[in-house]
Amino acid sequence: MTATDTAAAAAVARHRKASRRRLHQVDDALARGDIEQASQCLWDAAALAIKAAAARRGWAHNSFEAMCAVIDRLVDEGGGPKELHWNFVMANAFDRENMVWEIPLHEHGVRYCRGPIADFVRILERMD
Repeated sequence: MTATDTAAAAAVARHRKASRRRLHQVDDALARGDIEQASQCLWDAAALAIKAAAARRGWAHNSFEAMCAVIDRLVDEGGGPKELHWNFVMANAFDRENMVWEIPLHEHGVRYCRGPIADFVRILERMD
């Protein structure tokens, strides 16, 4: 294993661990009534899972556009399920830092989407 392979493996492990941690933090934020933080945790979990999948393959993942390309490549080239696109769009709706759409936050919406976004994270992990 080369130094590059070792660094990539470490990045994958780091992103996966952080992704799982952010999923757990959704519940903690909801318990505190912090809907905005819970929302951001959902997006962060998805984004970190995408970064792990990209790092595993040596693909760029340092921008929103690059993450879009990762999802496209995973579906088109990697045989990933088509629902990856929909789950990515769903997760992106919770990105409060780089909000594209002005979507109001509701606790029910965050709770409802947590399951599909957790599934998205698991699908990306299984694609290795």
